[in-house]
Amino acid sequence: MALETITLGQQTEEIHLTRQHIEMFEDQGDRLTINEITTNRSTLLFSPSNQDVINLGHTDSSIWVHFQVALEAGIDSDQTWILESEFPLLQRFDIFVTHGGELLQQYGIGYSIPMSERRLPHRFFAQPLTFEPGQVYDVFINTKRAGGNVQLPLKLSQPLRFVYRELVHNHVFGLFFGVLIAMMAYNLFLFFSVGNRAYFYYITYIGFSFLTFQTFTGFGFLLVWYNAPGVNEYITQIAACMAAVSGLMFVKHFIKTEQYGRAINSGLNLLALIGLGLALLRLGTDYFLSAQVSTYITVISIIVPGLVFYCWWKGSRPAAFFLIAWALLIVGIVMFTLVLLGLLPSNAFTNNAVLAGSAAEMLLLSLGLADRINYERKAKYSALQEQHKAVVRLKEAEDRLIHRALHSRTTGLPNRTLLRSTLDLLLQEESKPGFSVVLLSINNFHEFNKTLGHSNGDAILAILTERLNSLSQHINHIVPIEDSETRLHYVANVEGVSFALLVRELDPNLMHKVVWNLLRDMEKPFEYQGLTLDVDATAGIAFHPAHGNSSENLLRNAHIALEAAGSTNEKFAVYSPEIDPYNQRRISLLGELRNAIEQDGLQLYFQPQIALDTLQVSGAEVLIRWIHPEYGFIPPDEFIPLAERTGVIQPLTYWICRKAFEFKQALSAQGFDISLSINISARNLQDPHFKDQVCQIAQETNISLEKVIMELTETAVMHNPDDALRVMGELSAAGIRLSIDDFGTGYSSLSYLKKLPVNEIKIDRSFVMEMAKNNDDQVIVHTTLTMGHNLSLDVVAEGIEDAATLDKLKEMGCDLAQGYHIARPMPAADFFTWLANYQTEPKPALNIKGL
Repeated sequence: MALETITLGQQTEEIHLTRQHIEMFEDQGDRLTINEITTNRSTLLFSPSNQDVINLGHTDSSIWVHFQVALEAGIDSDQTWILESEFPLLQRFDIFVTHGGELLQQYGIGYSIPMSERRLPHRFFAQPLTFEPGQVYDVFINTKRAGGNVQLPLKLSQPLRFVYRELVHNHVFGLFFGVLIAMMAYNLFLFFSVGNRAYFYYITYIGFSFLTFQTFTGFGFLLVWYNAPGVNEYITQIAACMAAVSGLMFVKHFIKTEQYGRAINSGLNLLALIGLGLALLRLGTDYFLSAQVSTYITVISIIVPGLVFYCWWKGSRPAAFFLIAWALLIVGIVMFTLVLLGLLPSNAFTNNAVLAGSAAEMLLLSLGLADRINYERKAKYSALQEQHKAVVRLKEAEDRLIHRALHSRTTGLPNRTLLRSTLDLLLQEESKPGFSVVLLSINNFHEFNKTLGHSNGDAILAILTERLNSLSQHINHIVPIEDSETRLHYVANVEGVSFALLVRELDPNLMHKVVWNLLRDMEKPFEYQGLTLDVDATAGIAFHPAHGNSSENLLRNAHIALEAAGSTNEKFAVYSPEIDPYNQRRISLLGELRNAIEQDGLQLYFQPQIALDTLQVSGAEVLIRWIHPEYGFIPPDEFIPLAERTGVIQPLTYWICRKAFEFKQALSAQGFDISLSINISARNLQDPHFKDQVCQIAQETNISLEKVIMELTETAVMHNPDDALRVMGELSAAGIRLSIDDFGTGYSSLSYLKKLPVNEIKIDRSFVMEMAKNNDDQVIVHTTLTMGHNLSLDVVAEGIEDAATLDKLKEMGCDLAQGYHIARPMPAADFFTWLANYQTEPKPALNIKGL
């Protein structure tokens, strides 16, 4: 097909060369010169172009292009036209103008030529050509880009049209590049403000994209590296690879892909490493890699949207903006890449697809980043709100815990901890005039709980504590234990139904009056659910500094005073050392008592018992004595209760049994077959192994238990009747006789006493000592004897101080007698002597009538 000659007329401003105008020849060996082309043109296989814009994709061949130009006749003078190719990535771009086989003009303007050596410095390949009117010119173009894409979009323009178009293009591209620079600056500001790496990668992505656009548009060679044409060999591939790598890292951190799958994160990292490897390979070698880089960009442009779509499907909000923004950019990149690969025609739309997509992408991603900031700000605000709520809840929880730690759960009053804190503050005051600590206890409150139930008991306690707090606020010089904006309490709930008050007063008479009036008002009857109820209360008082200089001591001593008031049936008591049963000596004695038991530091004394019908010695009561190396004689009434409270009573009782059994064995060896009465405690009756231990000791000392009597009080039996009955049954079954000591002073009932496996009762000395002078005591003793004999029990009278008492007891029929008139308690050796003398002395020595 014959070429159509391009006719340039007076009215023609610009013409695009299309397939009708051009033909081409591929010089695969790159050997031909312009002379060979013009000389052998008839034999060379120039073929018409099948594209309006020649696009050969990636090729190593040299390409020759030929077209004809004619200037219309009738034009007055020669005209200059601008030949332009809007593809700046050609290493060689040589122009040859011939007429009639003669070479008229020759120019080399490929990017291997410095910009300063061009006749017309331009971002593309632009060259002024001069034509005479009425002449036909053959124009040849030889171009080459080894390993790269070859495109030849050709046009001829009049200079004015060329300048105007460039002004418009420069204005548009200036705006576009200005937007990129502004976006870089904006995101740089965000990066330094927020510190998120996503903004940094977006900046580098924009920067490398900006550099890539500089090469594609030719502005980079025109304005930046104009005297370094060698940069063109590397810049396109390296900038494109690094833009892709930065974009991948941006995607990774912008969307936070690690939240949606480790494989996605690993895939993005792998693609980024490939891009970085391509960039380093191009930088360090002569491999052009244009096809490889184009393929790489195409692949990630396909894969990345799929990964991002998955993240969006999993709920990523930033992924939605990314998909919309990058969809347009990817379309532009794919279109431009396909143009570079020769799969799409080159035209104004396809050549600027990347620019259009980038502009849309920059705008949408900017909106996405702004949305992210707004979303993160809202999320942070929500998080701060939640944090604030959490802090408020934590504070409320702390307040509740502190309130619970410092207040009674039942009454809501300050507890012992808060009371001690207030006491400590009072004690730290520089001026210490002194104050009083009052402990008040409601007696027998458990009756309300047992009768009406614990919920009603709590309600009654609330009424009483409100009354007590109300009464306390009218006391002069009362000290608030808790004084805050929401609470004012003058009373602390020390424990259970015990309460404390603090009064700045040291006058005993005034305090007596204050406490007496407070107890009187507290005990006034009150109404509850149609019932009229009243309470009984007692109090204990301790003064600072007389009774202590610390909160611990003051509360302790006030409590001791309260116990003393309860034990003496008084309404209140003031602390004094005389009423303190918990002194330091007793604590010291506890440890020394343990040591005395282990080191045999105790002694047994024996007080004889005689049978009143024969006046023979029938037995002896075993009594414990402790002669302390420092304190001297310590009464059993002092250390026995201490041993019972602390559990030392168990080893003490076993020690007494062992020593008593050894003495019993010695008595038997000398022919004295008498009984031994050993006192045991309520704590012994709670020991499930007590009988076994006693039997083992008897076996080890080789005695029979038939002559062993265990004495226990009514109070000990009734402390835990079920356990007591069980252990007493076991002792009785082992052959041990049982005796109720101090009979008549306890509170056991006769019906229960009938069930106990006891063999004797001992009338308490308080009834015996004065019976010779007191008729009431005689009646009690006679009644007890009658009752005991009716129950088939032996009756022992203790505390006999004179012969008249002994005579009266014999007359009444008492079985056994014990007391100072017969003999005082004595050590083992003295008992042997007394026993031997008693058997040889005449019985009138006892002053018993009738002997």
